[in-house]
Amino acid sequence: MRKHRARHRSATDAPLFIAGAAFNFLLLIVLMAFSYLREEPTFWTNAGDWPTGLRELVQDTYYPFIVLEFLLLAAFSGVSIQRLSTRSRSASLAVILLPLLWGLFFLLIANSVANNLENLLTGRPLHWHRDANWSQL
Repeated sequence: MRKHRARHRSATDAPLFIAGAAFNFLLLIVLMAFSYLREEPTFWTNAGDWPTGLRELVQDTYYPFIVLEFLLLAAFSGVSIQRLSTRSRSASLAVILLPLLWGLFFLLIANSVANNLENLLTGRPLHWHRDANWSQL
């Protein structure tokens, strides 16, 4: 009797589970775009024709959004592990979504770290690129 109740409850929670996955995915896509823009030398100068408001948005929200996404992804992982342990209908969806979302998160981190780590180890400023004229920044 109890198994039937848990299965019924998980079936009604499936749209919420999918919405959580979609929200994580959308936030990761926004963060990937922000990460790409942060590493573009022309993004931070007027030569790139990027709006000042967008530059301020990326500068002010990038790291808080990464922390928020990590916390949301950790919570989503906990819910997914619970679904796997109860063998609910959306458990197979969790098996697909978890590696996808964590893979995107680690790609985001790798993109942010790759250039900056090299710059820190060689004594250059963060976000330095060979093709940028850093005297203008």
